[in-house]
Order: sequence, then C-alpha cells, then structure tokens
Amino acid sequence: MRKNYISPEFKYKKVYGTYNMREESSFFGSKMLEIEDSITIDSDNLIYYQNLNSEQIDLSTENTLTPYIYNVSTDKEKNHTIVIDESQTEFDKNNNTKWILDINLNQILTNYIFAKLKEHRTFEGVGNKLTNYNDVNFAMQEYISKNVLNRYKYSKLELYIKYNDLRSQNILKYKNAWNVDTLKTGKILKKIQTETAYDYSTIKVKFDQEQPSSKYTFYYYFNLFFEKI
Repeated sequence: MRKNYISPEFKYKKVYGTYNMREESSFFGSKMLEIEDSITIDSDNLIYYQNLNSEQIDLSTENTLTPYIYNVSTDKEKNHTIVIDESQTEFDKNNNTKWILDINLNQILTNYIFAKLKEHRTFEGVGNKLTNYNDVNFAMQEYISKNVLNRYKYSKLELYIKYNDLRSQNILKYKNAWNVDTLKTGKILKKIQTETAYDYSTIKVKFDQEQPSSKYTFYYYFNLFFEKI
C-alpha cells in the first residue's frame, strides 16, 4: 500500500459544550436563556447557595453552608460617584448646588443578573472543570456579557432625596450620604437631567439641590429600571 504522506491539518478533540459561553444559532434552533421582560434594581437583596468552590452541584448539601447574599444597595454604592458640578457659579454652589451623579449601568446590571442566575441555579451541575478557565463564576460572567447584556436597555431612574438640617445635626456641608432608608423617608426628585452613553453602559445624572446648601445636606438613593429589547 502506498503512502500519500499527506498529514491532517486539523485534529478533532472532544470538549465540554460549556467551554463556549456564546450561544450559537443553528438551522434547527438553539438554546437561549429565558429572561424577564423588565428588571427593577431597587433594594431587595438576593440570596443563593453554592459550595466552597463556587459551584452549584447539590442543593441539599449547599444549603447547610452559609448563604451568599448579593447586597443591591452596597453594589450600587460601589458603582457610582457623586460630585459637585465645577462649572457652576460660586453663588449657585453656596445655594442650590448643582450635582453630577455618574452610574456604571453595565456593572450593576451584570452583577444583578449574575446573582439572579445563582439564585435560580441556572448553571446547576456545571463544575469548574467543565469551563474553559476552570472557574464557573468567570464563565457565568462571560455568558452574561456575550448573551444577556445586549438584550436589555436602560429605561429610567428614580432618585430619592431626603434633606438634613445642618443647624440641628453634626453634619458637614456638602457631605451627602448614600442611604437605602431614603426609599422610605425621602421623596423622588423630579427635576433631573440624564445623559446616557451610546451603548447604555453608563449614565450621567445632573440635578440641583432644592434646599440651600448653606443650611442642608441630604441622603440619597436610586432605583434602576431596564427593559428587554
């Protein structure tokens, strides 16, 4: 028998289907995560169970461990900044101060969806070794980034404000505080201006302090709303 000396250019090796976190469409259809029509990120924490390797394999064992809590308020606090608008006049600054709130929408939405997937055990049975980077949490974040984020767009924001009298409290001027209780004790600020990034990844919120800064500081909190595209 003659040899043709033609070596194969490719080698085929079986790999776990969970190595690829991008959902691929085919002629016969494909699987796709069923998502909610709308998402409201307010103050409700999410609780889920997993083993010490961040895997969700056996709920009966995992629910005997300390539960993981996704604190919505803490996450939103980490992913926003609030600063004084430096373009305003000194008179405005000392009276109805103009503020700029920058919010990282993508990061907050990603973290929220991640916790939701954990809560519903969407990736149950997927161990670290079944993922490309040997890390199921990283694989889930990659899945969200490639398949879920682009299916939502920012809808609206609710900004709650509660004013504090500087004359009766030991609070420094211009020192405003993030406080989840403002949802119950404060009021929604109606007069705001928003500038959303072209890819909906961030939003800039501009607003004026309605009470004079010489006499009042404030607590604040915000809710975020997203709609399915």
